[in-house]
Amino acid sequence: MNTQVYKYIVAIGLLLAASSCYKAMLPKEKAHFSNNCNFDGDTYVAYFGRANVSYGKFNPDYSTQPLTFELQNIQRPDGAQAPEFKQEVNTWQWKTYYSGTEKSVDEINAKRIQVKRPLMDLQANSGNLVFWSTDTTVLKPGIYTFDILVKNEGGQKLFQKRKLDLRRPRPYEPYEWDAVTGLPLAADQGGIIHPSVSGIKDQLNNELKAENINVYFRKTGTAKNTISFKFFDKDSLPIRLPAFNITKWDSLAYRSNTIDARVYFGFNRKMTADSTVVTWDIPNPFPVLADVGIDEKASINFSYERISYGVRTQASLGLTFALFEAGSWDVIIKFNVNPRFSND
Repeated sequence: MNTQVYKYIVAIGLLLAASSCYKAMLPKEKAHFSNNCNFDGDTYVAYFGRANVSYGKFNPDYSTQPLTFELQNIQRPDGAQAPEFKQEVNTWQWKTYYSGTEKSVDEINAKRIQVKRPLMDLQANSGNLVFWSTDTTVLKPGIYTFDILVKNEGGQKLFQKRKLDLRRPRPYEPYEWDAVTGLPLAADQGGIIHPSVSGIKDQLNNELKAENINVYFRKTGTAKNTISFKFFDKDSLPIRLPAFNITKWDSLAYRSNTIDARVYFGFNRKMTADSTVVTWDIPNPFPVLADVGIDEKASINFSYERISYGVRTQASLGLTFALFEAGSWDVIIKFNVNPRFSND
């Protein structure tokens, strides 16, 4: 071996050995716990009938990881202890990633697994809080309180009197009922659902506004999860779906905010023989990430074109929504002023 190369290798070896000895002599780095760590707000809002996930509310302020989080002292609105929050319930959790390219409800469900988790579930190392789906036979709406102990090897801090504002179910969104009082909302505050509209004209060629069209959600069964759309004119007569003559029924899709991808709207589309009802099979919830994503909703658009005095015009009606309660749902779209589909 070349003498200079050999001397270089030996020198490197000695340097590494000396470095290892030096590191071994150094004191172990102490864990740091910042007393300025905090949560963004002290109130968590949750609704019966769905999973409620609160992400990223904790700021560690450069505390050494891992941190551990522990729920303590859960109390009912009257101050009594609330052990019912510790009972385990069946939950659906993802075992592989949802891509949005799945071809059936069965393919989506195959990516989920049923796991028992505490009803109120604080993730041990992130501080994310999950209130899993349950109903009012287990708990009552109201404001519950709890403490969270955060700690690492360097210290700990107890955050007291966090609030869980547990509200009545909202089986779908948008919802026309107040989740606190249970009373219907005023018409101008969401008590009547309207779609988005563009270019729709009435029989006199006047522009129709969203306020001229109402949307109603009606649950019709529990045998499977489906969604059906029906249209009616001002006299409650059905409008046949071919009226929406440029709607591409088999390629309707919406954008998922959570996975940042276009997702096809439902599966196994069917139309009735008279072409007045269109139905899709859907997962629950719908969209499937509605209860874990941030403002995750599905959207659908019904479009048509007509010729008005020699000019080809297009019009559309759209709806953005989410379904949380399992079952078969009808979405009824009722025109209060008859639209014009025919040519002039």
